[in-house]
Amino acid sequence: MSDIKLGIIGAGSIAVEHLKVIRDIDGLQVVGITSRTRAKAETLAAEFNIPSICDSIEALVERCHLDAMMILVSAEQVFKVSQVAVLFRIPLFIEKPPGLVPEETRMLAELAKKYSVANMVGYNRRYYSVFHKGMDVIKEHGKLLGIAVEGHERFWNIAGKVNKTLQSNWIYANSTHTIDLLRLFGGDIHNISAVQNSCKEKNGDQFSAVMEFENGALGNYIAHWYSPGGWSVKLFGEGVTVEFRPLERGVWMDTSFKENEINPDDVDLKYKPGFFRQMQTFAHMVKTGELSWPGMDLEASLLTMEMAQKISGR
Repeated sequence: MSDIKLGIIGAGSIAVEHLKVIRDIDGLQVVGITSRTRAKAETLAAEFNIPSICDSIEALVERCHLDAMMILVSAEQVFKVSQVAVLFRIPLFIEKPPGLVPEETRMLAELAKKYSVANMVGYNRRYYSVFHKGMDVIKEHGKLLGIAVEGHERFWNIAGKVNKTLQSNWIYANSTHTIDLLRLFGGDIHNISAVQNSCKEKNGDQFSAVMEFENGALGNYIAHWYSPGGWSVKLFGEGVTVEFRPLERGVWMDTSFKENEINPDDVDLKYKPGFFRQMQTFAHMVKTGELSWPGMDLEASLLTMEMAQKISGR
């Protein structure tokens, strides 16, 4: 098969990280780019040898004969841009969040189904090599018993620095990164119970949830947005515990309490973690029409957003 011809929508910092990866994967070719700010598109086109700079999505599709498009715009623009892009019936990669509320993601999922558009949503942490090594450690010792995720946000640095819509929907726009890890490690959820509180944010900034997964494992999620902490995950297995703090590094211990490091693969050191294997999964989807695990499409992303909705009580 000839190279997959990609069109890029967006020219911000996240586009740069994707382009670094694409450049080093055989079989992928970026043939065009469009952005609200043409000067930014011109800069990336020069840096990454992109032959065509277009002034609209329509022009990108018509001029470049694309096999797939990547929507790499800002969080508050993803839904609007995706609504347009899906109409061209070309496979889509959509950076998270696909919508700032679950209803927007639901609308996109319905459009993708209506127009038979293969799609993938970019939750790159699903591809962290340390996570998959940690899951292997759990499996080697037996079954997964529990998951604990801390999703604290540094909201004292965020509040007032993003637009009000994004700020009021932060649990969907950003916290779904950590909430989705519950689904990555635990699978489907059988039931969930959550409580919320608010220090400053109208829609809540303190969250605590307990849940049972269909596989029998138990989970809990806590987040205090105005308290220093950061993101972390613990996996509890039979005679073994795995911890990721920060998420990009891991350790595991058995009943002797000796800590063993879990080191990331080279691709997670060279590129933004998770991006390389995420892009490989997208390329495979474009070639075959099938999205392999741990990839998520719009319908699966909606499940994560609905989980965030239950946790937030909204």
